[in-house]
Amino acid sequence: MRYLVGFGNYTACDDSVGLRIVEYIAEHGLEQGFRALDLSTNSLNLVSYLRPDTEAILIVDSARMGMAPGEVRFFTPEQVESRKAPERLSTHEGDVLKVLELARELGYPMPPIVFMGIEPERVTSEIGLSKALVERLPAYAAAAIARLRDL
Repeated sequence: MRYLVGFGNYTACDDSVGLRIVEYIAEHGLEQGFRALDLSTNSLNLVSYLRPDTEAILIVDSARMGMAPGEVRFFTPEQVESRKAPERLSTHEGDVLKVLELARELGYPMPPIVFMGIEPERVTSEIGLSKALVERLPAYAAAAIARLRDL
């Protein structure tokens, strides 16, 4: 099975982009040959999908990369370093890279994993996406699906 995983927070504007892409895929019946999952802010739940029958995982989330708002970059866990500094892992302080590192150390199977980072315009206490991102939802969904199929 292939998984397209959305992370984010619905109450933090553009931080919800991964979740909005999962919603868009579900609403438009685009989930074919993979499962789209909303893991919200609980990165620890990703471990339950690291199984021998998992073919690939594409993780979609907002990412501050110094690009123009709405721009996209694909990268593997090995190509980036976390800037977060949580003292522990919890369902409230998620760091997907640290979760993957821990899972690897514990011997979980590691399928091909790629991130789709989308540069946010705003990460503020508000519901909905900024105009720069909401207009691109169809393109984001298409790009995510195409990249997942290539993994």
